Amino acid sequence: MKKYLVWVLIFGVLFFWNIKGPVAQQLPPILNIGTHPVGSFFNVVGTAVATVVGKNTSMKTTVKPMAGPSAWYPMVGSGEIDLGVLNNWDAEKGYLGESTYSKLSAGKGFPVRLIAISVNNAIGLTVAADSGIYKYSDLRGKRVAGNLPTPSLQLQTEALLANGGVSWSEIKAIPVSSVAEGVKVVIDGRSDASATCAIGMPIIAELHAKKGARILPVDPSPEAVNRVKAKFPGYPVKVTPGPGRTGVEKEQYLWAYDIYVIAREDLPEQAAYQVVKALWENYKDLGAIHVLLKDWTTDKFVTKEALIPYHPGTIKFYKEKGVWTDEMAKLQEALLAKKK
Repeated sequence: MKKYLVWVLIFGVLFFWNIKGPVAQQLPPILNIGTHPVGSFFNVVGTAVATVVGKNTSMKTTVKPMAGPSAWYPMVGSGEIDLGVLNNWDAEKGYLGESTYSKLSAGKGFPVRLIAISVNNAIGLTVAADSGIYKYSDLRGKRVAGNLPTPSLQLQTEALLANGGVSWSEIKAIPVSSVAEGVKVVIDGRSDASATCAIGMPIIAELHAKKGARILPVDPSPEAVNRVKAKFPGYPVKVTPGPGRTGVEKEQYLWAYDIYVIAREDLPEQAAYQVVKALWENYKDLGAIHVLLKDWTTDKFVTKEALIPYHPGTIKFYKEKGVWTDEMAKLQEALLAKKK
């Protein structure tokens, strides 16, 4: 009898090892996270992801600030970047290999999958408080930072100007390499307005400390909104002054779009599962990292407005939580079919 029990015990251990061993081996020791430069809100989101995932999984995390997705997208294919933070436009165009990403991906698109929607990014052009500029139409003939190397950021800048009926040819462009530099040239007096920048960016607080900062309001009228949508997807969102909203002087509208956390397609399923599990179960910790991330609640992780397919590892988790519906399954099939 004892001999029989010993064999059962040995068989059980071997069986458990065969099941669990590969799962443990699937988890990469380090997750590299691509973001926009330090000072951008995308970098803030990436840093928050790195902090929460690194603290609540066995995987270490490293944030890799770069010029934007055009810099780190090629590193997804090579496996040098595991996760990335970007806007919905860059996610879709990069996945499909369209617009500027057509040449960069040789027309094939990049192998990426969605982990979760985080928060929306409320954007505007920022000016010094004493500039005498209060609305987008006031920028006609003025110096505006732009000609950004990341196409989506340049489109956002042009879209915001269009809200006030101003075309790119009607301003004096001040070339910059990043959104943070776009605010820096305003601080230095080399530009009247920044390029697109997100509410909550640390460098806006720097402008405010030196000159005062004003984020220009979006005109929410249907005609003005349609002019913006013709250049960049999104929607007007009402914001009020408060912590993390430096530059918002009174209740006003800004333009908003969704921020995606994505992964390389071949990131092991268990790794993607652990990432989304850590973010879901510890979402309250995100708000402690930045006040605007208090809005990153679990009801935002899954959306029928997704523009790229979700990662299988995250789908497994979302099914366990009961938020992966038949409608989401159909959307997943449709998004996958776009590249077949």
